[in-house]
Amino acid sequence: MSLPVNPAKVLRLFAPIWLVLALSLWLHWSGWQSKLILLGVLGCLPVVAAIVAGLLRGRWRLELTPAALVHHTLSGAERFAWERMGPLQIKGAPMLSALFVRTFWFAYPLDAPRAFNERASKGFGRRILCVFGDHSAAETIKQIEEWRRLFARPSGL
Repeated sequence: MSLPVNPAKVLRLFAPIWLVLALSLWLHWSGWQSKLILLGVLGCLPVVAAIVAGLLRGRWRLELTPAALVHHTLSGAERFAWERMGPLQIKGAPMLSALFVRTFWFAYPLDAPRAFNERASKGFGRRILCVFGDHSAAETIKQIEEWRRLFARPSGL
């Protein structure tokens, strides 16, 4: 099962730029009048991000396999074996929680770390942006956990 990136969710992720821009326009209208090109670039940034996400739907996605959750990024893929990861939760991004950026969070690895990046994430867990699938983040977690329950091999087999 594959959950591709959702351009509408990416648009919502970058939409706070419009709020900050509107406040800046209201407070500094005379300064923005001389920078109309910059205003246009900043104003269309969320739309461009959504269009790019739509074009990259095949590359940026979550893939659910019987053995693992695979996070395909633009630069590669991260594989998280079901038996080594904890349950998924929705949490705010550490530094951007004020902007309502939500992430899928899970403990990884549950067992002894094998690689450097696993040692680093042992205490903090792993985060993936909530921009995948066509449902809400909570419904997407339900889908993933249901898939995991149905298809994942029990540990020890």
